[in-house]
Amino acid sequence: MEVTHPERVVFPDAGITKGEVVDYYTRVANRMLPFVEGRALSVERFPQGIGGKGFMQKNAPDHYPAEIIGRHELPKEGGGTTVYPVVNSAEGIAFFANFGAITFHVPSVRIDDEEHPDWVVWDLDPPPDQVALVRDAALVMRSFLEGYGIATVLLSSGSKGYHLRARLRPVLDLEAVARIARATAELAASSHEELLTVAFRKADRRDRVFVDWMRNTGRSTSVAPWSLRPRSSAPVAAPLAWEELTSIAPDGVHLRAVDARLDIDPWSGFKPIELTSVLEQVDRDLTDAGIELEPFDRFRS
Repeated sequence: MEVTHPERVVFPDAGITKGEVVDYYTRVANRMLPFVEGRALSVERFPQGIGGKGFMQKNAPDHYPAEIIGRHELPKEGGGTTVYPVVNSAEGIAFFANFGAITFHVPSVRIDDEEHPDWVVWDLDPPPDQVALVRDAALVMRSFLEGYGIATVLLSSGSKGYHLRARLRPVLDLEAVARIARATAELAASSHEELLTVAFRKADRRDRVFVDWMRNTGRSTSVAPWSLRPRSSAPVAAPLAWEELTSIAPDGVHLRAVDARLDIDPWSGFKPIELTSVLEQVDRDLTDAGIELEPFDRFRS
């Protein structure tokens, strides 16, 4: 593929060019592909670099080559449809990088089974400059989820916090998985109220880490592992081993230092789990804790 304007500076503070961004995505594409393949993509594009105007693209224009970029049409809530792009090859990832894509966002479902998620995500969002706090929160959430038999892997979000992810057997539907994500977040926050919160309003969070469970609702998305983020140092949403939590900050893996990580796979051997029994258990625990969840409809979109 011919890279257009490879000299264009995309990350001004780091002096990283478009050519380097495309080269990065070409190098990591095979590692990234399992997390984006066969999913309705939303891509964050910055055609003039992160110093210019960016936008979120959720549609695949007619001029995208069909042999590289697939299509998946979904209805909009207000009427009409959106034709999402789908990549099924490393070439598709590089194609988007050449079109100015910085970050790839993916839903928890594949287009061949839109009702049953194969991932669940807890996004830990700390107060500004509170890395130690979000590390503590990650360990607490890991332990809490293990109490339900939910083994998680760790992702440096490339932004302020970490993501905890669990791979699922696609058995439960979206609403059930979202309920589990929400219930465990609520129960963990109730048990560790000085550290964790599920308050949506920032003013209500105080100096606590927000456990964002809404990445699992409806057509919500989360950042795909190995995505770059549009921040000055060109950080990467990188899969981490739990042992790296204390040494790697949420934005501590960068484009120019990523090669050393391509020879290791900290998520190797991570097996999918089934959450049917967990759904029953969290409902009992919510009742015991006196926690009543608001109607779920407001979180569907």
